Amino acid sequence: MQVIQKVFTGFVLLFSFSLLHAQTDSVMYQRDSVIVPDSDPTVLFFQQNEKIASPATVRLVTKTNKIVKLSSFLDSIGIYADHVLADLDKDGKKELLISNYTGGAHCCDEIYVFKNIAPNRYQHAVKFFAGFTTISMDNEFVYSFSEHFGYFFTCYACAYTDTTDAAPIELRNILVSYNKGKLTVVPGDKELRSSIIDNLGKLGELPYEKLENDMAQDNGLRKEFALNLAVFYYSFGRNILETQKLFNKYYKYPDAKKVWAAFVKQLQYIKKYNDF
Repeated sequence: MQVIQKVFTGFVLLFSFSLLHAQTDSVMYQRDSVIVPDSDPTVLFFQQNEKIASPATVRLVTKTNKIVKLSSFLDSIGIYADHVLADLDKDGKKELLISNYTGGAHCCDEIYVFKNIAPNRYQHAVKFFAGFTTISMDNEFVYSFSEHFGYFFTCYACAYTDTTDAAPIELRNILVSYNKGKLTVVPGDKELRSSIIDNLGKLGELPYEKLENDMAQDNGLRKEFALNLAVFYYSFGRNILETQKLFNKYYKYPDAKKVWAAFVKQLQYIKKYNDF
């Protein structure tokens, strides 16, 4: 077991796909010195689906019911904004997806989904924020909690690592589907539940690392607990009491009350800025 300072690999960085559109003349895209192939499904999704030829002719109804031109909306959210039309739920009507990267050292990607309500008019339906969100070949969204818990009692690039064959399985993501203007988290199965419990059991056997003050950082153990618990919470009915039972069972360290409070606070932040 050791602390590692790691740079997110192309597999992770491809999730912040908005930046990829700033690289227009290359077969490979580059962000933060990591090369990301344009075969990534999210990149292909925005490359291969339909664009609106004249964004100024399209009107959007925002979440606050303000009516704006698509062109103005794209300009307002950032230089990395992009858009595409695609039928996410296969109902014969194409949704308008807008991607953006807000900028900053580690944050944040955004995906807006607008539903078609009339010719050249789309209404805000849902939004993803800060999830390294990827779009699968089946038009489902893979949402990661890595960004939200990046600084959870450790540095952003720090992570617990175990190189043994019995190491915990890395769990960070949930699968989210879109249907008729709403997002639904795909429920977890018995295998996922078993993996989470197995992970927590292994993590709970590790030595306690005391943090001397609020600025101190651990070896990524608390972050690993939080990531597994977040996946459990969203994959199994968003039951906070059941999630807390798991936490209490496996996190038996002296700072449990403080860590649980920090976890719940981060869940509230995720709920506030995401529509699933």
